[in-house]
Amino acid sequence: MSYYVDGYMEHLYKTNKAKFDIDEIQNENDLQKFSVDMYKDYTECLGELPKNCSLDATVLSEVQCDGYKRIKIEYTVDENFKAPAYILVPDNTKSINAAVIALTGHGYGVADIVGLTENGEEKPEGGDPGYQKNFAIELVKKGFIVAAPELFGFGELMLAPNERHIRQGNSCFMLSTQLFMYKMTTAGIRVWQAERMFDYLTGRNDVDPERIGVMGISGGGLASSFFAAYEKRIKACVVSGYLCTFKDSVMGVYHCVDNFIPGLLKNGEMADLFGLIAPRPMLIEAGIDDDIFPIDGVKSSYARLENLYKKLNANDKIDIDIFKGEHQISGAKAYDFLAKWL
Repeated sequence: MSYYVDGYMEHLYKTNKAKFDIDEIQNENDLQKFSVDMYKDYTECLGELPKNCSLDATVLSEVQCDGYKRIKIEYTVDENFKAPAYILVPDNTKSINAAVIALTGHGYGVADIVGLTENGEEKPEGGDPGYQKNFAIELVKKGFIVAAPELFGFGELMLAPNERHIRQGNSCFMLSTQLFMYKMTTAGIRVWQAERMFDYLTGRNDVDPERIGVMGISGGGLASSFFAAYEKRIKACVVSGYLCTFKDSVMGVYHCVDNFIPGLLKNGEMADLFGLIAPRPMLIEAGIDDDIFPIDGVKSSYARLENLYKKLNANDKIDIDIFKGEHQISGAKAYDFLAKWL
């Protein structure tokens, strides 16, 4: 049997003339022009974003945990759209603190990274931390104030099930495809949710607005990198289980539809998008055995970014943690990296 479309799709990739290429950047002036032009096209690909409504954050609950408080809030994302988030505040908080926005990957939602089970109960001590390893808790234990939103399509922000829509762990397919009809994207909504968390944190009198970072894994790795590219005031980022090439990852392995943004590849490959973060501090985490973001694609993309940072005399601000493991958080370098740069 002949598979005619394989060759056609390969031809499309090979003949795609991307508008931007970080390999052509030689200095700060080149970067500035790249950043202005690429940013415009990138944000257009994200689609229409929600309106900038009043945040109206309200506290839903507050629990004292071991060394920190876990506060659940509700805030406004868009007109007729409120969403929950967890705010973790260390007990030994200072008058002014650094903060990190923590963005969850696929699973049962944000509860997983703040130490809760799918049923909202405390995770048992010594139990399996899952692939996300309670990373929001690890951040608050490092002294950061942490804002962890429930991302669009996950956990409490899934569609209500009905006879035409079977609930299967997330609502990414139904939500993403419907958003396309409005020239919107799931990635755009999630970037906007991170922006709302930035607004929340800068509105707190105990957070230094000049020391806010972001960290995420998998779908949250997409959200964290896309948000750092969107919001220039983010000072440092950790991207786990995401940096690769589009060709080797989301276009080469079956992935959730929330990874797809119409027209994005016309601007450049994944490393070119990450160029919008340069020269701000950035750490990449990658498991050698991650089969959905293959390590060869990770290494080739990182090499391009590392070369860019060197040309900008900022090679001390980029690092990678390649660890023995699958698609999961490492943490071996991440928390210290954020503590250093925030």
